[in-house]
Amino acid sequence: MVKKSNFKKAIILGGSKGIGKAIALELRKSCKNIHALSTKDIDTSNIESVKKFLKKHKSTDILVLNSGGPMPLRFNKINEKIWLRYFNQLFLGFCLILKNLKIKNNGYIFYISSSIIREPNELLIPSSSLRIAFSSVLKSISYTFSKKGVSVISIAPGPFKTGRVKELIKDLKKFEKTLPTKKIGNPKEIGLLVNSIVKNRLKYLTGSTIYLDGNTLKSFY
Repeated sequence: MVKKSNFKKAIILGGSKGIGKAIALELRKSCKNIHALSTKDIDTSNIESVKKFLKKHKSTDILVLNSGGPMPLRFNKINEKIWLRYFNQLFLGFCLILKNLKIKNNGYIFYISSSIIREPNELLIPSSSLRIAFSSVLKSISYTFSKKGVSVISIAPGPFKTGRVKELIKDLKKFEKTLPTKKIGNPKEIGLLVNSIVKNRLKYLTGSTIYLDGNTLKSFY
């Protein structure tokens, strides 16, 4: 019989919609106090907003780092302002949170990334490059977290039915026909995966990236 989890607090960034909301709903089964935050609560593209958040939240058992990304742009259309905004949103903001927010012993850190960290897209250069950079940071510090029993797990989704995907892909039904599974992912699956890891206290799964992409990736590694 699986022992019930007794985690007291979970913080989910981007938890008001899409994948973040799905994770928050499922984690309610394993954690008493869920903070499903919107950009009104914390906007990682705004470092002052991050600092304000860190004054309010000092520690947590479970942290889910989740954020949307920029709209499609070719490299020559990306100006300095865009680079700085998404550098904060997808890299620096997360780094500051990891440095200043205490993750309690035997807790969990989940990073919701994207399958483009394996197969970059020329229209999503800030997103892929900055997510790759943060993934490198997360892998590096996962060794320190392991000493405290904190599991660090990256989840890299492919196309899922979220508001962002609907903005990027105008005709979802036509797009689905091109997918190996003939359907786009349901955010609930990511929520179920996260909660399953927490509920069953999977601790040997750490420092790893799980690609949840419906077999859309063609690369072997």
